[in-house]
Amino acid sequence: MEIPKTAVGGYTLLMPPGWDRIPLRSKSETQDAIKGIVDHAVNYLDPATPKDKVTQARLELHNRLNRAVADARRRNGIDIYLPVEPIHGFVAPASFLVSKVSPGIAAQISPSETMSHLTKDFGPSEDITLDEVPGVRCQRSVPADPKNEDSVPSRQVNYVVPVPVPVPEPGDVSEWLIVSFTTLTPEGVPQDFLDLLTELFDAVMTTFRWSTA
Repeated sequence: MEIPKTAVGGYTLLMPPGWDRIPLRSKSETQDAIKGIVDHAVNYLDPATPKDKVTQARLELHNRLNRAVADARRRNGIDIYLPVEPIHGFVAPASFLVSKVSPGIAAQISPSETMSHLTKDFGPSEDITLDEVPGVRCQRSVPADPKNEDSVPSRQVNYVVPVPVPVPEPGDVSEWLIVSFTTLTPEGVPQDFLDLLTELFDAVMTTFRWSTA
């Protein structure tokens, strides 16, 4: 695997209408984004909803988003993307997380071997390219957690690529970007709908571009 030596400072994505981003590297920006999403969400409540019910809905959504943020940070997340507007009265049960990881594997391990290590639990893979950087796309079905009665099955798609950096030795890669899409797949959800959400995510990933440092 040949690794470009152009330094990058981040990435950009073109998001479809109705999706929003929660940045994770700044606590103040994270909380500002959560507040914006909560404020936006309550606009879709029935105007006749009692004030105490609105307050309860705001609190529940705020807590749910903060739990998602805490989980994402444990996974080295830098951004979460969520659908914030309903389509035909229904908010898609989907999200995706952008993470930057440093595997900490011995320097003598090749980038290809590191890729295999990172994706060993991600399911079948295929080669892809994100803005001229080679990587892989993996897809798997994740069963519900039997220890959590609220858990439901899900579909997960992962894009995994090395982060381009100037390197002293060819093939030396210290950081990797993982973009993980998850959509819940409870019983009764049409396969066509799941496929549509997956295709939407794949379409978003075609707009991925590295930003220069």
